[in-house]
Amino acid sequence: MRLGDWIQIAADELTQAGVDSPRLDAQVLAAHALGQDRSWILAHPEEAIVGEHLQGLLMRRKNREPLAYIVGEREFYGRRFFVDPDVLVPRQETEFLVERAKLWMNDVEDWSILDVGTGSGCIGITLALECPGSSVTLLDKSANALRVANKNADALGARVDFVHSDLFKWLPKRRFRMVVSNPPYVAHRDDLPPEVRDFEPHDALFAEAEGLAMYRRLAAETFAATRCEVLIVEIGQGQEGEVETIFTEYGWQMADAMCDLNRIVRTLTFVPAEVTTL
Repeated sequence: MRLGDWIQIAADELTQAGVDSPRLDAQVLAAHALGQDRSWILAHPEEAIVGEHLQGLLMRRKNREPLAYIVGEREFYGRRFFVDPDVLVPRQETEFLVERAKLWMNDVEDWSILDVGTGSGCIGITLALECPGSSVTLLDKSANALRVANKNADALGARVDFVHSDLFKWLPKRRFRMVVSNPPYVAHRDDLPPEVRDFEPHDALFAEAEGLAMYRRLAAETFAATRCEVLIVEIGQGQEGEVETIFTEYGWQMADAMCDLNRIVRTLTFVPAEVTTL
C-alpha cells in the first residue's frame, strides 16, 4: 500500500469517528509508526508501507484515545514532553501561564518557584529552562505524575526538585517567591470530549464546588505555607469572577488577568493584600 493511500483511508475513518483533525492525526500516527517526522510523511506519499502495521494505532485513535498518549509525547513551549495516562496532556493555553510568570519575573532569574499540581512538569520544567538562575520545585500528590515529571526533567536537562504532597501537607517549610498552578477546575457536570472524559486522569481534571474547590484551598493555604510574593493560577472559561472573589476573601489582591488568543481570560495573578507582611 502507498503511504498516501493509507493517510487518506485513515483520515476518512477518523472523520467518521468524530476526530477533529483527521488528516493531521493520520499523518502523525504514520510518522510515529515509521520513525519519521511529519515533513517526511508529507514528502513521501509514494512510499510503500504495510498498512496492517499501523492499524493498531489507528484503532486507538478511532476509539478517541488522545493522540499524545498514543505517540507518547506532546509539544509545550517549543519542547517535547513525555506524557502517559497518569498526567494531563499539556495544552497550548497553559503556555500563557508560563508567559505570565516570565513577565512577572522581569528578567530577574533568581526566583524560587513552586509548581503546584505539576503533572507532566511542563510548567515548572519550562520555567526552570527559560530562567536557569531560578530554583524550581515540582509538587504533586500523585507519585505516578511525579514519575512522569522526573522523566521529563531528565530528558530536557532541567534542574528541579520534587515534592510528593497533597497540596502543602508534606511540603518542607521554606519560602517561595512565586507559586504557579494549573489546578483541577472542571465541574463534574461539564460536558467534555471523549478524549478528555474517558482517558485523562480525573483527579487532575475535576474539582468539587462547580470546579472551584482547589482555588479555595490555594487561597486559604498558599501564603501560610510559602510566604510567596505572587501566585499565578490557570482558570477555566468564565471562572474569573468567582475565583477572584474566593482569593479576595482570603486576603489576596488580583494583580492582573491574562487572556489567551481567543480572548478568554486564562490566568489570574494574585499578590497578598497586606504586602507589609512579606
